[in-house]
Amino acid sequence: MNMKTLLNLLPEEKKELVQNRLRSRFLLWQLFLLFLLEIFYLTILISIFLILDFQLQSLEKIAEDTARSSQGEEKQLDSYEKKFLEVNETVDLIGSVDRSHLYFSQIFVLLDTLLPSGVTINNLSTKDYMVSLSGRAEKREDLLLLEEKLKGAEDCIGNVNIPLSNLFSQEKIDFQMDFTVTPECLRKDSL
Repeated sequence: MNMKTLLNLLPEEKKELVQNRLRSRFLLWQLFLLFLLEIFYLTILISIFLILDFQLQSLEKIAEDTARSSQGEEKQLDSYEKKFLEVNETVDLIGSVDRSHLYFSQIFVLLDTLLPSGVTINNLSTKDYMVSLSGRAEKREDLLLLEEKLKGAEDCIGNVNIPLSNLFSQEKIDFQMDFTVTPECLRKDSL
């Protein structure tokens, strides 16, 4: 077995000097290590700050872009709303004109349902709501039946006027008659 023995043969002053140097080196080393740790932590903090600042700027830019695009979309939406309002107003105007429009073709529909089989109409003319008919009836009874049916449709027809001279003949009667039509019956969906 080998045994090592350490002998310190230095004088006491030198021992203290050596120990002081060792302590100062140790202290210097500790300070240097502490300084390195501070630099390391400071570097980490600065990098975190820079990353967060970059992300904040990115978010602000995204928010600005979103605000700009939403303003553009809002303007576009406003223009669409204005166009829809204009179209709706136009449709309402056209609808009101169509509802108040009179279709004199409804007279033909009405006469088609009221005309007896022995009566033919040769001429039909209108002025305002007055209708003038001229035609031929095979028998006087057909003409009287037409007059009766026209007077029976009093919700659409009024003031039926057949001159008495039309009723003198028994057969093949050329006749003329006048009657008024109510405006409600001249609308498209009235009959």
